[in-house]
Amino acid sequence: MSSRLEMHHYETIVAVSETGSVTAAAGRLHVSQSAVSHRLAEAERRLGGRLFERRPSRGMQPTPAALALCQAAHRAMPDLARAEQDFMRSVGGTTATVRIGVGSYDCYHWLAPFAAACSERLEGLLLELVVVGDMPVPRLADGTADLVLAPGPAPGARDAIHLFTDELVLVTHPEHRLASRTWIGPEAIAEENYFTYNRQPSPGFEYERFVRPAGLSPRTITVLEQTGAIAEMIAADFGVSILSRWAMSPWLDSGRLVAVRCGRSGLDLEWSALTRVETDDDAPERQVANAIVGWLGNPSNS
Repeated sequence: MSSRLEMHHYETIVAVSETGSVTAAAGRLHVSQSAVSHRLAEAERRLGGRLFERRPSRGMQPTPAALALCQAAHRAMPDLARAEQDFMRSVGGTTATVRIGVGSYDCYHWLAPFAAACSERLEGLLLELVVVGDMPVPRLADGTADLVLAPGPAPGARDAIHLFTDELVLVTHPEHRLASRTWIGPEAIAEENYFTYNRQPSPGFEYERFVRPAGLSPRTITVLEQTGAIAEMIAADFGVSILSRWAMSPWLDSGRLVAVRCGRSGLDLEWSALTRVETDDDAPERQVANAIVGWLGNPSNS
C-alpha cells in the first residue's frame, strides 16, 4: 500500500500537533509559516479531509478523523529518525546510539568521567544527550530517550533500577541570611524569592513533602525551566530554591552556592535509571544503564 503523504507532510503534522500553532511549528521546522500552511493544505488535498481545527483555548488541534493519523505520526517519526541515525553510526563504526536524559535537571557533570571510565565496556556505543524535562516516562515511550536518570517517583510504565540516595536541599548564595543555618523549616522561605523549574508541583518533591504541610508559600515564585539557569541566578543572590544536592554539586563544590538541610532529618531523594519495559537485558540502553548503576552507585563518583 502506497502512502499519499510524504515525509515532510508527516513532519509538519507532528510539529503542528505538538505546538498547537502554525507559527510555532514553522519555528521548529525552520521554514516559513506559509510553507507550513502550504504543506497542510497539500496534505488535506491528498487525503480529502481536514487535519486540524482551531480552538480558541487550545490552538490548532487534530480533527476527530485525523487524531489516529497524528498519533501514528507521533510514534513513527522518532522511530524513523532513530533508525536513520543508528544506520549512519553503524556505517561509521558505531554499533548503536543510546539517548540519555536527566529527568527534571539539566546536569551532566558526571557524563565525561563516566564515559572515560567505561569506554572499554561501552565500546561501539555512542551516548547522546536529550531533553526530557520532568516527564521522563512519556519521553521514553515516544522514543525521544532510551534511558533517563530520574529523581523521585516516576509513575507510568517503565523499568526502574535504583542508582543512589540523594537529598533535596535549600540552595542559597554563600552570604545569604540562611546560608549559615544547619537546617531550616518551611517558614524560612516565606519571605524569599523562590526559583522553580516547573509550573506545577511534582509529586514526591519539596512542595508536597515540605512546603504544603506547613500551609506556607514563598513571597514570590519565579519559573526558570533550566536548573542551570536557576543555579546561576541564585549564585548572583537573586533568590533561593530547593534542589537536588547531587545535581547542584558543581556549584556547591566550587563554593558559589551553599546547601542547607530542609528539616531536621532532611528530605531524601531517590534516583533511578529508567528504560522502557520491553527493553531486552542485552540491549544497548540496558548495558549503559548497568554501567551507570555501577558508576553512580560508587560514593566516590556520585
